[in-house]
Amino acid sequence: MPELPDLEIFKGNVFKKLSSKRIADVQIFNYQKVTIPRDYLRYELKDRELIAINRYGKELLFDFGDDKIITVHLMLSGKMTIVNDFLASAAKMNHKIFALNFENESIIFSDMGGLCTIKYKPRPDGVPDAFGADFTLEYFQNIARKKAKANIKAFLIDQKVVKGIGNAYADEILWQARISPHSTVGSIPEDAFALLYNAIDSVLKNAVESIRAIAPDIITGEERRFLQVHTKIKKQTETGFPIIIERIASKTTYYTAEQVLYQ
Repeated sequence: MPELPDLEIFKGNVFKKLSSKRIADVQIFNYQKVTIPRDYLRYELKDRELIAINRYGKELLFDFGDDKIITVHLMLSGKMTIVNDFLASAAKMNHKIFALNFENESIIFSDMGGLCTIKYKPRPDGVPDAFGADFTLEYFQNIARKKAKANIKAFLIDQKVVKGIGNAYADEILWQARISPHSTVGSIPEDAFALLYNAIDSVLKNAVESIRAIAPDIITGEERRFLQVHTKIKKQTETGFPIIIERIASKTTYYTAEQVLYQ
């Protein structure tokens, strides 16, 4: 599943191709995933200019101004494809869900797993994004107190705690902070918890730069070759510890014995 760093790159690359272009039409291929009536979307978006693509957690927000926003969650296997010849390209493409047709180009959203979701005018739920100004250490500590009995891996990937962190980057963050994924939230000392908070920002920002360097034009999929611990390529980390793979918090989790267990 694309996580925050992937989507940071996607949004910039897609916007470079579609910025300032106006909507000519919309197409809905899967009415189970797009429940907004097509005629209503056409009326709302016709001739609207794409003014921004933002990201909130694991969602991309296509902003057409005046609160007219299409939100896309790619989920596990969703893809975005930008094409010049919509009819020919769409005819060959499987698992199509939705398309935005601009003047000379179209972006088609598809998903072989059928989980990708498209929403219109979403309502914010108040949970901070991992890159948001409201994601402060104070907030992180306060919500940790409320979820003191939770497993730390489950805590990090809980989108009701902070938006944007998924399975792979939770492992990378815990490894950098040297906290075992088996730890209990309320047992982690304040100094270690502060290191964990700082690791979130550091790991995610470094990942954005790494993806940009390796795959500068990427708009779909995942780039993971640079990861330190959540990897099938390496048998041990750069610190020399073997990588352990276990099922934790219902996720395949990668960690090492150098990570401290707090219980």
